[in-house]
Order: sequence, then C-alpha cells, then structure tokens
Amino acid sequence: MHACFFHETEFALRDHKLFEIVEEAYRRHEKVLIFAGTQERAAAIDRFLWVLKQEAFIPHKMLSGADDESEVPVGIVTTELNPARASVLIADGHCTLDFAAGFKAVHEFVDRSTPERHEACRRRFRAYRALQVPVEYLK
Repeated sequence: MHACFFHETEFALRDHKLFEIVEEAYRRHEKVLIFAGTQERAAAIDRFLWVLKQEAFIPHKMLSGADDESEVPVGIVTTELNPARASVLIADGHCTLDFAAGFKAVHEFVDRSTPERHEACRRRFRAYRALQVPVEYLK
C-alpha cells in the first residue's frame, strides 16, 4: 500500500465525499472498489452513484462473488474480495488491514457519531502508521 487517506467529513456529507473520491479516481482511469459494511449500505451507495450527478455518470456495479469483473471501473462489495482488480479502495466500512494492504491507495472516513466509532477510527489510523503506511488526514 502506498498511501492511506482519512477524510474528516460530516456524516450528512459523507456520500458526496465518497462520490468525489470515486469521480477523481475514475478521471485518472484508476479502478475503484468500495467496501461497504452491510448489504443495505452497499445498496444505498449504489443508488447514490446512480443519481448524484446525471451529467457525470460513473459506471459501477455491485459485486458479490469471486468472478473476474476486471472490466468494471467501480465495484461495490460487502466481502473482502476484489473481483474488479481495483487499485483504489474506499473503506466505507471497516475491512481488515490485510485486505486494505492489497491496494495502492486506501480512503477511510473518520466517524465521530459515537465515542466508540471515533476510537475505532483512531485505532485504524495508528495501525496503518504501525505498518509504516503514509497516512494523510484530510478535512
């Protein structure tokens, strides 16, 4: 892994930030995998990517298995599989660091909704640093 970015974003604006990250990577012709913590969250991200900007549609697909989906520029998963062969991971849910290590760049979100979730984000930040991954905190 080359870099990890922690995004400090209000929860209400999180989907917009996620879209910006996807849009930027898509413009650079980088494949993106979005790891969602639940099927419900994956479906919400899928809907959001369809409707946010009609003029800037980004091709994406919900992926569920280990089939080769290397033609998909943006994949959404709830399991730790990368059938899209993406180089950029957006960790909307917390995946293992072993899984995240397989990507060139990882984007995480700071969650301050509860003290427990905020502390979990801090632990992840420290864990990336312990692995000597360059970590950048973005507001």
